[in-house]
Amino acid sequence: MKLAVVTNILTPYRIPLFESLGKSTKACTVPTDTRQEENRQWRLRPFSFHAEILPGLHLKPPGAEVSVHLNYGVLRRLRRLDPDVVLSGGFAPAHVAAFLYCKLSGKRYVQWGEFTLRDGAQSSRIKRGLRRLLISGADGCVASSKDAHDAFAQYGADPASILTASMPFEAEELHERVGVCRLAHRESPAREQPSGPALLSVGQLIPRKGWDELFAIYREVVKARPDTVLLIAGDGPCRVAYERLVREAGWSRVRFLGHLDEARLAEQFALADLFLFPTRYDAYGLVLAEAMAAELPVVSSVHAAATRDLVEEGVTGYAIDPRDAEASAGTIVGLLALSGERRRAIGRAAYERVRSCDTKPTADRMVRFLRTIVYGARRDGRRLAPPVR
Repeated sequence: MKLAVVTNILTPYRIPLFESLGKSTKACTVPTDTRQEENRQWRLRPFSFHAEILPGLHLKPPGAEVSVHLNYGVLRRLRRLDPDVVLSGGFAPAHVAAFLYCKLSGKRYVQWGEFTLRDGAQSSRIKRGLRRLLISGADGCVASSKDAHDAFAQYGADPASILTASMPFEAEELHERVGVCRLAHRESPAREQPSGPALLSVGQLIPRKGWDELFAIYREVVKARPDTVLLIAGDGPCRVAYERLVREAGWSRVRFLGHLDEARLAEQFALADLFLFPTRYDAYGLVLAEAMAAELPVVSSVHAAATRDLVEEGVTGYAIDPRDAEASAGTIVGLLALSGERRRAIGRAAYERVRSCDTKPTADRMVRFLRTIVYGARRDGRRLAPPVR
């Protein structure tokens, strides 16, 4: 089976997936809309699959986080690649062109993504129409969350043709890296460590990630636990404003760590007592899964799709509505009051929950599903064998 993937950008957490897909298929070629979005600071490691940056125009509307990509040459590239199936991760012009290519050439088209019914597209007739066209006309869909599954079904996908595969990442590798860091901290007590219970939060410093809500929650937490340390990993356009807010509040135990690479982030996972994810909206929220792989108890916003998929109340973590600062702080203070053994048990359960999200098992499930699409469908492409769950 020859596979082509059409996506917007290459991201560090997608590279292992594409490499695994490439090992199980005749080819895994990834045409991308652009090299990197303006609001990202990722550094990509070398990879083994073939990737092409499509030519195009990139226009950033006022107030938008990222540009709109108007790429051309998609049909020509796909004709040259001649794939059996196209896995399309979005609804931009490049993905529409990939859909048209598949319909004109008789190839299989599979829509893929972590979008939800709460991402704002429902207010646009054009966006709704595009999504319904691509999804209802697809030969199958791969949803990155339960929320995405519901969205695919709402836009016309046959539920029997949807594979739900949580967004994959290198869970075992991260778990081992954090374990090494924890061992180093225990063996080197002179290393700088938080002087009180440490809350870690990771994300881009923009309002959508819930930082205003986090600071309101922290204000309530320190009333009960004034020794609580707040570690903030990430950077973004609002950093100066948030640092000013912290100074004016007189919070000496809040630390802005900036953007961290994988090794430095593992260090912070190892130092933290719990992970706090206060987002106002995330179509998934991979960092939550990463914190769980690090065996951290998690307190996560109900506005992240990953919370529904991964957080079992009191078992793998706790769900909060970050807009309710007092209740959210109560959850955190209650978790900190648990015995160390009980918190470690929650962390271990969190890790066990995300092991199935590791890259290889997820890639294997996707390949089996794609093979069903290519070889198990009728020639008209409309009746599919049930996907492998």
